[in-house]
Amino acid sequence: MMFRTYSFVLIAGILLSVSSCNNNAEKKKLASDVAELEAVILTDTTSLLDRTLALELIQAYENYANALPGDSLSPEYLYKGAEIAMNLQQAGRAIEFHQRILINYPDFDKKSYCLFLQAFIYENQMQQYETSKKLYLDFIEKYPNHPLADDAQVSISNMGKSLEELIKSWEAKEEN
Repeated sequence: MMFRTYSFVLIAGILLSVSSCNNNAEKKKLASDVAELEAVILTDTTSLLDRTLALELIQAYENYANALPGDSLSPEYLYKGAEIAMNLQQAGRAIEFHQRILINYPDFDKKSYCLFLQAFIYENQMQQYETSKKLYLDFIEKYPNHPLADDAQVSISNMGKSLEELIKSWEAKEEN
């Protein structure tokens, strides 16, 4: 009986050690993928306009977060991926990344921005005003003293208005 227990502990230890080595190797590979793409995009300003490279970088961020969800870089990579996706007009993907952060990383220092940006994307890229308004109101309730709280309120007030309507509204305010 003692031999069985010892054998089990030994086998479990070996498996854990091998698994740990595999995780470290995978982490290094995924981090390397991200670093290579970031280096290209950040050192060559023309590559900022390369949609293919930007999509590859988004995928590298997502791969890292999927493989290593408990790693401290995962929410930051999801946030960066969401920013790029938003700029590429990939609204659904940006919202998905922000939502993953909000659900899985409650201590992430930029989670307030994730909520605000979801509202912004629903408003400006998807024209889903009811959803956007709900998210802006949620943002204002959760973060009333946030620097973007006033922006959220203004967005609610101007939501769905055409540029012409906004200009008339601003002109009317100036006259008063």
